[in-house]
Amino acid sequence: MTPWRLLLAHLRRAWFRVALTAGGVALAVFLLASLRTFVTSLDETVKASGSNRVIVSSAVSLFVFLPSRIEPELRSLPGVREVTHWTWFGGVYVDPKNMFGRFATDPNTLRNVYGDRSPNDEEIVLTADEWDAFAADRAGCVVGDGIAEQYGFRVGDQIELTGTLFEGDWTFNVRGIYHSGSAQVDNATMFFQWEYLDEKSGRRGEVSTYTVDLEPGADLAAISRAIDARFESSDHRTRTLTEAAFNQMFVSMWGNVPVLLSMIGGAVLFAAFMIALNTMLLHGQERRLEIGVLEALGFPSRVVATLFVAEGVIVCGLGGLVGVAGAHLLFNTFGVPALERFFPAFRILPETELLALLVALAVGAVSGAIPAWVAVRTTVVDALAKR
Repeated sequence: MTPWRLLLAHLRRAWFRVALTAGGVALAVFLLASLRTFVTSLDETVKASGSNRVIVSSAVSLFVFLPSRIEPELRSLPGVREVTHWTWFGGVYVDPKNMFGRFATDPNTLRNVYGDRSPNDEEIVLTADEWDAFAADRAGCVVGDGIAEQYGFRVGDQIELTGTLFEGDWTFNVRGIYHSGSAQVDNATMFFQWEYLDEKSGRRGEVSTYTVDLEPGADLAAISRAIDARFESSDHRTRTLTEAAFNQMFVSMWGNVPVLLSMIGGAVLFAAFMIALNTMLLHGQERRLEIGVLEALGFPSRVVATLFVAEGVIVCGLGGLVGVAGAHLLFNTFGVPALERFFPAFRILPETELLALLVALAVGAVSGAIPAWVAVRTTVVDALAKR
């Protein structure tokens, strides 16, 4: 039989110390869950990539343009359903600190690949009227609801940009505000008509990348090889990747950020462990007499050890619950607009919550086991003598 009332009495007696320890564990678990959620959000972006799309870019560099004249050749390949293109514009909106994606594209083919005419799930969600208005206005654009909320954009407004890659002053008419239907597309991008860009920049006839949407069952690898082989001897050699591989390449540009975040999470957990261990060791020192009395009364050493381990698990488990609940409320209930603009899938996953809670319980068990081991090795005579 284990005297559980002693456990509750200890927690009540040292409530302030217990609260501080649980708070430290809660903060550590919250940070661990947040860092892990950032990593899983990057992974979700890759997983949400279209399974029937390939991206064609320059074999030299992503910053080297491809000629627009090769689009008909891409369309002529067997198994190709649709081709659209994206061109990075750059530019400055009011202040260089105002960062959001700005791409020139073709409204109709973009709609066929990512919009309501796509055979897959709709990823850029606009009404039919907004798609039509975007296509009808040479200077029209659509913006994500994330930046629309951030900067106060409304349908009918004008957005003025100062060109960087493409010099000059540019004015665009907001014809629609989209929201993301997939982690593949963020809420912080502005799309406008490539024809307007090409015309005003002097008919350069260049695009950044092509997105080739394939028929169901098409062989992505074979078509990718066919595209690169077709332009291998030209002055615009291509590199064709599946959309998932292309997105993974962008994720890899973060370098070792996921590893760094994991290291930070590990350091935070180690600090939480040391806090919990220090608390449990102090409790052990204060309860030497109690340990001696319990053993003198005939309670076996495993009972004493159980009390220490249980106390550590309860304290750290409560802290873990608070930390996980805080992360869930922040990311899943209230949301963080600044993160969701770029990571629509920025949500803490159930498996992340479970992992964080299990880690907290493990920290509690280990921090309780060490003083329990010390207590078990203490003889009754030594425990009663050190009063």
